This record gives sequence, C-alpha cells and structure tokens, in this order.
Amino acid sequence: MDNILSIVNPIYSTGKGTASMLAVRGDKDAVELMKQINTEENRQKQESSSSAMPKTLANSFCIGQQARYEIYNALAARFGKSNIVDLPCGYTPRGMSVTAQGKHYFGLDLPIVINEMAGAAAKVMTPRQSNLAVYQGVDATNYESLRNALNDVEGEICIITEGLIPYFNDPELISMCSAVHRLLSEFGGCWITADHSVVGIYSETYRALYGGNENEMLSLTKQSASDIAGVKLCQNSMCANGHGAAESFLNDQGFTVERHSISDYLPDLNGVDTDKLRDAYRSMEAWIMTVNTVNHNRSDSKDEKPFSVSIEIESEKMTAILSGRLDTITAPELLEKFESVKEGVTTCTINAKDLEYVSSAGLRVMLMMYKALNGNLKMEQVNSVVREILEVTGFEQFLL
Repeated sequence: MDNILSIVNPIYSTGKGTASMLAVRGDKDAVELMKQINTEENRQKQESSSSAMPKTLANSFCIGQQARYEIYNALAARFGKSNIVDLPCGYTPRGMSVTAQGKHYFGLDLPIVINEMAGAAAKVMTPRQSNLAVYQGVDATNYESLRNALNDVEGEICIITEGLIPYFNDPELISMCSAVHRLLSEFGGCWITADHSVVGIYSETYRALYGGNENEMLSLTKQSASDIAGVKLCQNSMCANGHGAAESFLNDQGFTVERHSISDYLPDLNGVDTDKLRDAYRSMEAWIMTVNTVNHNRSDSKDEKPFSVSIEIESEKMTAILSGRLDTITAPELLEKFESVKEGVTTCTINAKDLEYVSSAGLRVMLMMYKALNGNLKMEQVNSVVREILEVTGFEQFLL
C-alpha cells in the first residue's frame, strides 16, 4: 500500500530532506529522529544530491532550512496555544520540541508520512512526550479529515503551515482555507504561516552569507521542489502576486491578517552571522491569522458525500463511478482498483455526477489512468466545481 501512496503523493519525499538538513545543522532531536527514519537508500540519495551541488548552495539550503524551522518554533511559542497543530508535520522534530514544553502536539501529514513518522517519533520521545503527541494522516484540504484528527482537542488551537502552501493550486488553497476557517471558528485560536516567503528565505540566506547571485538559489529551490513533487511551485494566490494580493485573498477567505517580520523571530544560529540573516530577512513576513466572520461566506459548511468508487466493465470498456472527494486520502483507492482490473481494458469513462472535489493527488491518478489507456479516458457529467478545477490545472484539455 505504501508504494501506491508514494506514487499518488510524491511530495512526501521532500520532508526527509528537511529533517536531514536540520540534522546536518546539529539539531539533536533531528539527529535522533533521522536514526529511525533514514534508511540506507535515503542516505545514499541525500549524499548523491549533496555531492552534485556546490558546497555554498548546499550549506545555504541547510542554514535556510534551520532558520525557517526555528522561526516557526519561535512564532508558535509566542502566539501558539496549548494545542499546536503542525500541518504538515513532515519528518521534523517539532513534536519533540512542543511536547517538551508541556503542550499538546498534533502532527498531521500524508498517510505515507505518518505511517513512518508516528513510530519513529515514539522511539525518541519520553513516555510523557508520547502522551502529549498525536500523529495522524490527513488531507489538508478536507475539513472532515482534519476535524477527525482533532477529536481529542480541548481548548484553542494554533495551526502551523510550514512548506505546504507553495505546492497548492488555487482550488486546493481555497479548500484548505475553508477547512482552517471552520476549525478556528470551532476551537478558537490562530493560524501561522510564512509560506509566502519560503523561497525567499533560501535565496536571501545565500545572498547574505556568500554575496552571490540569489536568483541562482531561487531558481534551484523552485526547480528542485517542483521536480520532486510533480507540481509547479508558488503558482497560487498566496505566493504568486506579492504580499498585498495575498492579504487581500485571505481577507476574502474570512481571515484577519497580522503581519510580522520574520527577522524578529530568528534566534542565534551556531556558526552563522545571524545578524546578517536578520537584515536579509527584514522584508519577509510571517502572518498570524484569526477568523473574521464578517467577511466570510459560510457556504463552506455544507455536508459532503463520503467517497466511493465503483467500477463496471463491459467487454473492453470500463466505467468508474465516483462520489465525494477525490483527494490525498481517497485517490489511492481509485488507483488500486484500476490497477486490479485494467488488464484487457481499452477505454474508460469516469462518471463524475456525484464527484464534489478533485485535488492534485486525484488528478495525478486520473493522468496515470489516461496514460495507461493511451488517452482513451474521458470524464462525463462533470459539475461546475470540478470543471473549474480541471480548467485551472489544464486537465480539461484531455479529460473533458
């Protein structure tokens, strides 16, 4: 099953790089955690990647990653509540840090990440820390998925999104904003992110420390992440059009934005002229967001159909009938069923009458099916919501 999950969600592999860079920078929790999750295959991949990159760039990546991680920790310490919701948690040691402070930690990520991370974290946490930590697989765009993961929450929450938003298209971003708004309306608390500044952190780190062309780092960062995840980076309304446009977008989604310079939250880093980094980061912002019900359209609270997929085969023709949300959690089920019956099938029709939403993971599965059938796959009875997603992503050109 993990093989299916990795195919559907290749973005998960970026998380191990994050944890390994923290370990390189001497984070003790990251070092212990990587002993549990860093297989020989992963170690060889990381060494190969590092050896192919100039040392100044590799060092900038590690320092930029450490800076980003520590800035989020400082923001959570100042603005966070007793419940820290880390979305996505990746393979970072934040759970160790948060629970050491006596706070409850909810590490949420793709199921393939949680399958490995939950056991690894348990091995390095004390019993007291383990009692304060919950790791659960979710889809970040799905309110029900997130809400189920927070069943044990008592009190206000602080949702942290580090490294997630740049990978979203606009429909995914809007769906996640809707889910976060519902959660904060229910529990109270805030949402913290600096994801709109994430690429700039790496490029400015390079410029500040080495005086080089930061555009080289900017291009490398975007290309590396895009290649691994299989999506174009920073193409949505929070990342592509500047801070003013992003804040306007968030206001429309029902959030009040409090803006902070990330340089104010950067602690001293070992072996680095941190003052140079603070100067370089001065123009980049982290945002603390709370709900603004006045501006928000409450239509997002409607009940959704549970996901289901049924497949009918007549002669060499397949019909796949989908209902509910085709997303990170459910897309593997569609791929698994297709793989089990595709032998001898030459064409496929996807009946989307009751399909309510499609994420990048769902689109990736349909693209796999399309290629496996040499282009003989079409969708029918597509509603306006799903049609808009297909149009935004360009999939309407070959699926409709």
